[in-house]
Amino acid sequence: MTLLQSIFLGILQGATEFLPVSSSGHLFLAQRLLGLREPELAFDTLLHLGTLFAVLFFLRRELFDMLSSLFRGERAAAGGWGRREVFLVILSTIPTGIIGIAFHDTVETDLTIWGVGVRYLLLTSFLLISNLRFRHKWDPDRIDAWEAIAIGILQGAAVFPGLSRSGSTITLALLLGISPSRSVKYSFLISLPAILGAALVNLHKGISVLPGPGPSAAGFVFSLLVGYLSLLVVERLVVRGKFIRFAPYTFLLAALCFYLNFRG
Repeated sequence: MTLLQSIFLGILQGATEFLPVSSSGHLFLAQRLLGLREPELAFDTLLHLGTLFAVLFFLRRELFDMLSSLFRGERAAAGGWGRREVFLVILSTIPTGIIGIAFHDTVETDLTIWGVGVRYLLLTSFLLISNLRFRHKWDPDRIDAWEAIAIGILQGAAVFPGLSRSGSTITLALLLGISPSRSVKYSFLISLPAILGAALVNLHKGISVLPGPGPSAAGFVFSLLVGYLSLLVVERLVVRGKFIRFAPYTFLLAALCFYLNFRG
């Protein structure tokens, strides 16, 4: 793998992991259009770790409050992050893990241009449009247990390429009446065990050799930096009510999938 290829894949991973456009779908299309091979497991894991560190830095205050709350007796202040959020993350992670493990092999053997295109068109794009409608909630900063489970189920469904993890979980949280800021941060919070889980799955398969110090470092750094910038962009757009701006892009990407499918 060349240095430029590793930089490109790092940028691709960092941007699409958090933007509501499906990272797996983009990687699949990049391989089809540019003739790139799927990254070796070791390098793919390295890219995921880059985005993991991006989330850790983005949510550093919330994570500190949650971890320190485990050693404190008092509850978190209204709108804060504490032991309750730790419990909610566990609730969301359970269905995500079950779905991911159950359908992992199915996804790998059924990855097609048609499937990616249909999911982009019918799910990701329409989910983004659907966040125009909100459910009124008396406490928009509170996430109930059943809501955490529902968000976790949708995150698990994003194992299928073309269905954006961040796009679907943030949109569902908004539809449930959770505040935009809370929706964004909770979506990225529960991505931490999901990203770590994906890395562990790769470890279970057996790790290959990294491409070299230069390409490896470049891929990691670019996935981290671009990932962090993507987190800031998503938060800004959701809080301003402009998350729908990604929908035309995913529609166009779906159209590209249909074209590639019929062209053969």
